[in-house]
Formats: sequence, structure tokens, C-alpha cells
Amino acid sequence: MTGFSRRKGTDEKLPEERHFKRLLIGVVVAVILFTVAFLALTWFKSCRSPQDVTSNWFVAWGTWAGGLGTAAAFLIAAFSILVASAHSRFDRRQDAEIREDDLMGQARLLSIYKVDDKGWLSTLPTYRIDNWSKDWFFDVTVPYVDARNAEGHIERRTADLAEKEIRYAEHIPSGEQLTPHRDNSDDEAWFTLVRVHATNAKSIDFAVEYTDASGRRWRQSLGGKIERIPMTKAVPIRRPDRFQPRPPIKKLSGVEAWRSGITQGGITDGLPPLESDEDFLEVIGVSNVQRWKRIERIDEIKFERGGELSSDLEVSVTFGPAAPPFWLIHFRNKLAESGLRYGGGRSYYVQTDRFLCSRDIDTAGLNEVIDAAIQFANDRFEENELAAARRALESRRNRTRSDN
Repeated sequence: MTGFSRRKGTDEKLPEERHFKRLLIGVVVAVILFTVAFLALTWFKSCRSPQDVTSNWFVAWGTWAGGLGTAAAFLIAAFSILVASAHSRFDRRQDAEIREDDLMGQARLLSIYKVDDKGWLSTLPTYRIDNWSKDWFFDVTVPYVDARNAEGHIERRTADLAEKEIRYAEHIPSGEQLTPHRDNSDDEAWFTLVRVHATNAKSIDFAVEYTDASGRRWRQSLGGKIERIPMTKAVPIRRPDRFQPRPPIKKLSGVEAWRSGITQGGITDGLPPLESDEDFLEVIGVSNVQRWKRIERIDEIKFERGGELSSDLEVSVTFGPAAPPFWLIHFRNKLAESGLRYGGGRSYYVQTDRFLCSRDIDTAGLNEVIDAAIQFANDRFEENELAAARRALESRRNRTRSDN
């Protein structure tokens, strides 16, 4: 902070205080000189011509004394006001320094230092920018780095040039975000690096601009000097990096899409085909492969008439155990060939599927149709999807045994 200041524990005074002291000394000296002159002249006059020492003599000197006193009082009052104003300015300046010091508290906890690592090339000096505070730093940017190149000229490097020209291992941070400092972290995002090619590391010069957790913008030079940067804009959105949070909504993988489509009514049209035995195992699930048991119908088939506005007959089929994926596709597709359309269902330990068909259908023969569809689904599932999943599971076990 520039300007005057008064140091604690010293006798250094403000300039106005020193001027006021000189004024008081001058007034005292003037009064003393005036008094000495009056006394000396009065004595001299009384010795030479006593008749001239009259009341007019004293009135004249009194007039001069009154004028001198008035002038002295005016000067003392004026300089007192100046001293009071100086003290007020000093107090405001001191309060501003204290506030600025408090505001700079987090900004001082960003440190810049050179990394001395013998494993790195001497022509590729590295500097670390560490956040030692307990809060975030935003938009950490090095606008440019000045370094001496091989021709001996000072070259100015920027983040865009470093990225565009793809120099080996160069990095200049731009719009990065530093987390609060912590130890033993896998995601060490509380520091970043400045690394450029230079023939002499001593020729490197740069400054770091960053925004603290309170929204104040700062610039810190390589020597540690910190300056405030006026800000009238919001912190810019940073580019994605490896520490981006996971999106709340993501695209399903092929395996997830098959598993979701099958369990939600066999909606598998347009899905990419499964390409390996491992994919079939992921969709069916290891537990379903290990506990597979042929599915059988449980209870009698139930028939219910639809509402007055519906011309369909609702057929409910309960079977157990609950069917794994793919089995449902074979079962429902087989019944669709007989005119039974899947209309929803529920499952827990056993499963109930509801189908819709025309009221004119022969219900007496539906038992055989449904039982045949269950056996058909069992056979197709065991021959195709379950066989592929079992091969994948056996392959996993073989790899585990070989690793042990």
C-alpha cells in the first residue's frame, strides 16, 4: 500500500503532526521575541525619554500583541484541523489495508514454485501451482509464459499455442479449477502445472490469474506478488476434464438396452445384436445361469372379459420360477403366433403374464397352446442363449483357476 503510514512501536509521526509541532514552536518563539522586543524597547525608551512612555505606547503594543495572538490562534486552529483530517485519513487507510489483507487471505494460499526433479529434462522446466486453502479456486489461468528459445529470443507461449502446436509435454493451464487441498487423494485436482520448453529456466516469467471462493479475481506473479483484478463478469464455464461429474442421464450400453428391453415387454427391435457369449451372460445374469430350472405353468389359466368398450378377452398365465431374459421373448412370440398379444405382467418368485385375444377364440384349447409355448421357450432358451451364457461362465472359471 502506497502513501504515508505510522508504524507500530515507533515514534514516527504523520507529516501534518510534524508541521503542527513546528508551528507551535514558531508561535512560542514569536511570542518570546515579541515580549523581549517590547520589554527592551520600553526600557530603552524610559531611559532616553521617559516622557514618551505613555498610555499610547502601551496601547500600540497591545494592538500588535492582539494581532499576533489572533494570527497565532488562526494558524493553530487551521493546523489542528489538518492534523485531525490526517488522522482520519490514516485511520481509513489503515482500515482499508486491514480489509485488503483479510480479503487476500485465501489468495495468499495459492503458491507457485519450480519443481526440481532430476528425472525431467533441464530444457523442460516445470512449475507447480498449488491450492493450500480449504476452499476452491476457479478459472485458474496463465495468460502467457515468456521463455527464451533456442535462438536466444524471448518467446511468448499461450495455452492455445501449446495445444495447437502439440509440443512434447508442454502444458499451460487455462480455465482450470482447483479443489481444496487434501492429502493421499486419487483425484489430485488441487494443483496444476506450467511446463514449457526453454533453454534457461531463469528466463521464464509468467503470472497466474485466478478467482477465489468469494468471487474476487487475483493475479499472482512468479515472484509471489499478488494484485487485485477488477471483475465485472461471471466466472467462465470451464472445459470438461477428467474430474467432470458423471451425468445423471446416460445412454444405455448394448447389454443394458437388451436387459431393459426384455424386462419391459420384449421391446428389442432396433437394438444392436449381442456379439459374444459374454454379452449373453451379462444380460441373463450369473445367478440366473447357475440356478436355471425349466419353467412350468402354475395354477389354472384365468379368463376375464374386458370392459363394455373392449372386445378383447384377457388371459392370465402364472408360471414359475420367474423367467430370465430371452425366455420371455421366445414364450411371448410363440403365443403371438396363436393370436395372444402380450398385455403386461408382474413377477417375483413366480411370474404372471397377461395376454389379450379375441373373445371368439376357443378357450378350451388355450391350455395346450400355452403349455406348448412354455416348453418351446424352455427348449429354445437352453439351446441358444443359456448355452452361450454357460460357455462364458465356464470361460470365466477357467481364467480364475489359471490366475490362481
